[in-house]
Amino acid sequence: MELNIKSAREKAERRGLNFNEKIFIKKQEAVLPILFFYGIVILLGFILPDVVTIVPSWIFFTILFGLIIRGLNHYFGWIRIEK
Repeated sequence: MELNIKSAREKAERRGLNFNEKIFIKKQEAVLPILFFYGIVILLGFILPDVVTIVPSWIFFTILFGLIIRGLNHYFGWIRIEK
């Protein structure tokens, strides 16, 4: 995550744009779990193809939909849990 922030900050400086670290971190925290899930599913497809065919597809879509909703909520802050 720190490398992503550093490279994005340098890229924004090269282009002469303003860099808002808080917004960048929110975007990364919203998107990275979804990309990680895609990576796991692709690896399972190559390493253990029988597992992907045995498990119903609606389970993968449910997990993906939950991660998308979680990411959108994390980015926009619709639902907040107060302590």
